[in-house]
Amino acid sequence: MVRQRVGDWRQSWRFALAALAAGLLVVGMGAGANAAPNSVLGGINRPYFAAQDLLFPAPAPDPRVTLVAIDSKSQGDLGAYPWSNAYHAKVINYLASLHPRVILFDIVLDHLTLREVEPPFTDTDQPLRAAIKAAGNVVLVCTLNDPPTSLFAEVAAAVGERGFANPDAASAVRGVVLRPKPTCPENEAQEPAFIQALRIAEGISDPLTASKDGSEIQFGPHRIPLVDSQMLINFSKGSGATCRYIDALNENCPRPEVITDHIVVVGTKLIDAGDVYSQAVSFPHDSSFCPEFRQSCMLDNQNYGYRIVGDAISTVLNDRYLRQQPQTSMVLSVLILSVFVGLLVYLLPIRLGLVVTGALIAVYVIGIVGLAKLGFLSDPLYAPAAIVLAAAASLAARYVLEERERRKVEGIFGHYVDPRIVSQLAAMKSIDDVISKGERRELTMLFVDIRGFTAMSEGMAAEQVLGVIQEYLDEMSALIFKWDGTIDKYVGDEIVAIWNAPVVQPDHALLAVRCAYDLVSSAPDLQAKLVAKGLPPIAWGIGINTGPAVVGNMGSKDRLQYTALGDTVNTAARFCSAAPGFTLLIGWPTFEACSQLVAVDEMPGLQLKGKSAEKFRVLRVSAIREDPAAPWVPFPTEVATGSYEMLRQRYTHQSIFVAANPTET
Repeated sequence: MVRQRVGDWRQSWRFALAALAAGLLVVGMGAGANAAPNSVLGGINRPYFAAQDLLFPAPAPDPRVTLVAIDSKSQGDLGAYPWSNAYHAKVINYLASLHPRVILFDIVLDHLTLREVEPPFTDTDQPLRAAIKAAGNVVLVCTLNDPPTSLFAEVAAAVGERGFANPDAASAVRGVVLRPKPTCPENEAQEPAFIQALRIAEGISDPLTASKDGSEIQFGPHRIPLVDSQMLINFSKGSGATCRYIDALNENCPRPEVITDHIVVVGTKLIDAGDVYSQAVSFPHDSSFCPEFRQSCMLDNQNYGYRIVGDAISTVLNDRYLRQQPQTSMVLSVLILSVFVGLLVYLLPIRLGLVVTGALIAVYVIGIVGLAKLGFLSDPLYAPAAIVLAAAASLAARYVLEERERRKVEGIFGHYVDPRIVSQLAAMKSIDDVISKGERRELTMLFVDIRGFTAMSEGMAAEQVLGVIQEYLDEMSALIFKWDGTIDKYVGDEIVAIWNAPVVQPDHALLAVRCAYDLVSSAPDLQAKLVAKGLPPIAWGIGINTGPAVVGNMGSKDRLQYTALGDTVNTAARFCSAAPGFTLLIGWPTFEACSQLVAVDEMPGLQLKGKSAEKFRVLRVSAIREDPAAPWVPFPTEVATGSYEMLRQRYTHQSIFVAANPTET
């Protein structure tokens, strides 16, 4: 489990680097933001465009644009579409009588319907030509492969391109190319039909002028920004002023005032006419979008072409253009956010870092939604993805580093600190915190040493000496670990232990005294084990002292050891040297720290070795208890001494018997 620890700023470059790598990965994925939809990168970036499509602000339709729809109601009254050109002539004549600014006929007039099929067999095409010519403000549409017939094109006010720009990776139309190439020959200006219509409506004669960097086009008073060579359409959600084609044919539009002095767009609103596109903005469709027998014929993000043309006109009329975040800005924001989040997750406590990361994503989303309302489309996917990946990369790097440092701590302390303390230590501190700098703090030092072992070992075989030492050290070390002590060092038969380092232990003095009690109370069992193996019993004395000392990793550059230095340490060693077998001597500071639980006898006049003539208050522990209300338990000196004397006599008898009856080989 990753530990809840505040990161070290000196290690922060590692996490910044890990987060930067995550950011570069996201940048690599985003490199295909402008790739073809069917390419690999285009497929990867489909979610990007789908998410950005949701940011389109979708304003209300412009009231100056009126739509005339060839819808299913009109088809029901007039029969199967397409119809006679005579119908178109009547509609144009009616609309022209209401004096619109321009009529954009968004239906390709690419065929002649000749004469009526019933008497008097009148011509159907010449009336349409005459209507177009008389109106004087009719704009026809074309595509490269489908131009209008010359009979109509030569009398139209203008002919313009009907198509839109290629869809994005999410298969949605976003905009229109203002300089379409190639286009039909009749489109002499090589402009979209909606631009031709705006020229007539606003009296603009100036040609389209592109900026030097190709990022904008000047169209009269309108400065139109380009995104990937197209003008993004600010799609609306609602329905503007409309009139059914059948009503216009019958000269009976419900609101003729929405024709007068308006821009009128005539188009097909028939699902089977093929003029249906997926667009960036979704909206609920009313019943007029589909035939009565098939009410669910379109998705919410689909729209008819003539309506999209109306939104393109509204975009320019109101100068409510959309701009997109540049690629360079996206890359920089991804990398900066990645590094920032990587450092954040490392330097803060993990839970707080994750909360702040989540809050940062929320603020980012709110920010880009706000910018979209102002017409600026930002990155909705890669920056949030970079934040998440950077946080994950930083967490992973943090885990790896902390796991490595945990293992270092365990490697350093695992042999002389109880495993529980090692785990606590590894969870709290880095290896540098543990070993790189010494600190002065209050410690309790315990020394335990075998009485007379040097002289005893001179008469023993080497394997016997090692056998005694091994049994003794194993037993004593296990008890020190039991009471959360840290073994400083082994010096021959002497053991040095520390409390209150490397982890803080508020009751360190009491822990050391309780440990000493167990060290003495375990003597009978250890002595019996030694004698059973043919080894001599041993006795040991214990000294404990509490006070300030310097603790840390010390030694040469080639060999370091975690240890403590100071007068407190030296005094504890002197207490141990002066302690008789199975006796615990402590100093006054140790007694003060646990006086409610320890009973002592003062040792008057005891001179400590190495302290000149200086006298210390040296105390012998005589009893101990569990809590202030519990009865006193005598310190087990007498029990251990009695067992020692009895087992020593047994060992002596065994030795004499063995000497008198040597084993024959």
